[in-house]
Amino acid sequence: MKRKLFLAVSLFTISSTTLASQFCEGFYHGYQTGYQQASGSSLKPLRPLCPLKPLKKLNDPDSEYEQGYLMGLREGMARG
Repeated sequence: MKRKLFLAVSLFTISSTTLASQFCEGFYHGYQTGYQQASGSSLKPLRPLCPLKPLKKLNDPDSEYEQGYLMGLREGMARG
């Protein structure tokens, strides 16, 4: 019983970490692109902390990376 519980918790942790890393990778790339477009600079900006992944809404893209990219793009353009 303990072994099954440990396995379930481990799989959940690994899968949530993988999805969060895809979201964050998309966020960082989107932020860099948005910041450079808004500021007109070719220098890479300092990377902000990755925000918590929001719950998916009806019109959000299917992939975690795309969701993070769009969120980062908006934030980068606002700060650039």
